Amino acid sequence: MFFKLINPMNYKSIAILILCILIMQCKNKKELVLAPINVVVDEIHGQRIEDPYRYMENIDDSIYINWLKGQKENKESVVGNISNRDNLKLKIEKFQERTPEKISKLTIMDNDVYFYLKENTTSKVKKLYSRDGFKGEEVLLYNPENFDNEHPYVINYIKPSWDTSKVVIGLTKNDEEFSILKILDVKTKNLVGDIKITNTLPTSLGGVKWLPDDSGIIYVNVPVIDSKSKKYLHNSEVVLYRFNDNPKESPTVIFSKKENPKLKIKEEDFPLIYLDNQNVEYIIGVVTRASRYRDTYYIKIDELNNKKIKWEPLFKKEEKIKRFIVTKDEIIYMTSKTTPNFQICKTSLSNPDFENPQVLVYENTKEVITDFVITKQGLFFVKIKNGVDAKLYKIENNQEKNIEIPKPSGSINVSSKNENSNDLWISIDGWTHKKETYKYDYDKSVFIPQNLYPVAEYSLLNDVVVKEIEVPSYDGTLVPLSVIYKNSIKLNGENRMLLTGYGAYGITDKPVLDDYLLNWINEGGIYALAHVRGGGEKGDAWHKEGFKTTKPNTWKDFISCTEYLIDKEYTSNKNLAVWSGSAGGILVGRAITERPDLYAAAIIRVGLLNTLRSEFAPNGKNNIKEFGTIKDSLEFKSLLEMDAFHNIKDGVEYPAVYLTGGMNDARVAVWQPSKFAAKLQKANASENPIILDIDFDGGHGFDATSNKKNNELADILSFALWQTGHPDYQLNR
Repeated sequence: MFFKLINPMNYKSIAILILCILIMQCKNKKELVLAPINVVVDEIHGQRIEDPYRYMENIDDSIYINWLKGQKENKESVVGNISNRDNLKLKIEKFQERTPEKISKLTIMDNDVYFYLKENTTSKVKKLYSRDGFKGEEVLLYNPENFDNEHPYVINYIKPSWDTSKVVIGLTKNDEEFSILKILDVKTKNLVGDIKITNTLPTSLGGVKWLPDDSGIIYVNVPVIDSKSKKYLHNSEVVLYRFNDNPKESPTVIFSKKENPKLKIKEEDFPLIYLDNQNVEYIIGVVTRASRYRDTYYIKIDELNNKKIKWEPLFKKEEKIKRFIVTKDEIIYMTSKTTPNFQICKTSLSNPDFENPQVLVYENTKEVITDFVITKQGLFFVKIKNGVDAKLYKIENNQEKNIEIPKPSGSINVSSKNENSNDLWISIDGWTHKKETYKYDYDKSVFIPQNLYPVAEYSLLNDVVVKEIEVPSYDGTLVPLSVIYKNSIKLNGENRMLLTGYGAYGITDKPVLDDYLLNWINEGGIYALAHVRGGGEKGDAWHKEGFKTTKPNTWKDFISCTEYLIDKEYTSNKNLAVWSGSAGGILVGRAITERPDLYAAAIIRVGLLNTLRSEFAPNGKNNIKEFGTIKDSLEFKSLLEMDAFHNIKDGVEYPAVYLTGGMNDARVAVWQPSKFAAKLQKANASENPIILDIDFDGGHGFDATSNKKNNELADILSFALWQTGHPDYQLNR
């Protein structure tokens, strides 16, 4: 047996111990109460592992809940008393008013009908709209405020039918991500009353697929959505709902562990469906995990009429296919199987040959292929260097032709209707401008702006300097580092800096003008992003160099970038705040536990901080593919090394830390930041505050309201400004 439990202390004694716990000696020493300790000891592969806060993994524990409430009160009493915090929130809102309407989930259909969500600064609720063509009259289709009188719901997903007569709407409450699916009749603007589908995660599990004749939909059902259950998020299934079915009858399961035992789907896996073209002959089924590569299967589309569906293997995860497009009888795909920076290939679906495909775009050793589309005019694709320098290309006469874009960009996303349409759109992002959308004019060979609403401009960014640097890491590997600041700033080592990074799942941190960057620059600071290993900035190999047993490269790269910024006098350790979230909790958590002397403050949003226990969390088994399992002796050692919670040491002077968590978080269990905060509060020898802010109604943050997001941003930035010495952001006594 790889681990065993050894004589935990009698938990009932905690009720007595809590009466005599000490008050923590820090800046908020008179108010902050330490969490009770109840040591559980595991023996894993012969190593003794002590966990003093294991009881927090029971989120119904009354002592734990009461402690969280005390932490919340402490956060409000401390952060609420930072001078200028409320003015900062007003500044955040003023910036947002420059874009009075925000557009999301834009979908352009084959008949040129536009569907999208829009929120404005007055209502701050995303409503569903449509228009006939880019210049058509805007029509309000649905307001989610009318859905439920007791609970506020927001729209987090839309999917129009092929004929645009109906729209699937995903409605969610309390930032839970889980959605209720309803069907909206576009003509009447009414919800179809007898159709209500629950237990779905359309934003992260493949969305909804309409059948080619619009007679029904395919979606993923999650049988158990209670995060307290051991079966939470397990055994999800792809189901087919035909609208002529009896609403009281269960939808037909077409792809699942139970229905397809020969495919060896695991209980934690998520089977998904690809059906993104009305005229295709095949449906693609994938078995997805917490990795970019998947085992993939396919069937003829008419097989959906059979009682028993037999999925045939198409390709295995070993083919390292990241993205693909299915046309009538072909699959065009990106692969890193033998080319870490990806190449684009094509093969037939009636007779697939992934060993000898037709190569359409060969690998470039200095640039990574990140996106591609097919139009009637041919293949268009994007390449990015170091995650920050993006270019657009087209295959013309078997040659790569560079397509000039409107302005230099760090990020390009391409989209089209289908391979039979000429329409081509790009969306570009950068450090100094918000997302802009353009449509390509083939006759003039130029991109024409096509933003549904004006894009906000910020005069404060007119004199901003952007430096793209490569910093040698501890082992000599060059790590891309982006640094953004106003030209008037002098590099004298006295500047406040906000440094971020991520480094997981092969995700590329592309240049975007987010609210953190904008508001930090506005307060006179320097913003920086370290493109550390574990991400995708330098292709698939970059991901694998910060993955499982190589994970230490992630935070060591970050530390090397920190040392560089201090050495070159961009900032100093007393002026430097760092932040990240989710899996980026490993990055920041280990950076401050390995080198606490380098940082004045750290902010970790809904962070993964106790990796040794992550596989026992809801949805934890999925993260085994990225971080490892304690069942494997080598991976256990790696998990322990990347575990920020277990690397906290008593008597060390740690920087100020601000942690957030969501009680309804389906991705990172709320006890991850809780346990880290509890242990750090006890161990910390400095007077720096360790603040835990748990949202009792929130989740991972994707579907939070604008007001909630603005409050969190104001709290985080005012905390960072306070701890890095801004004179206008000090604690009112």
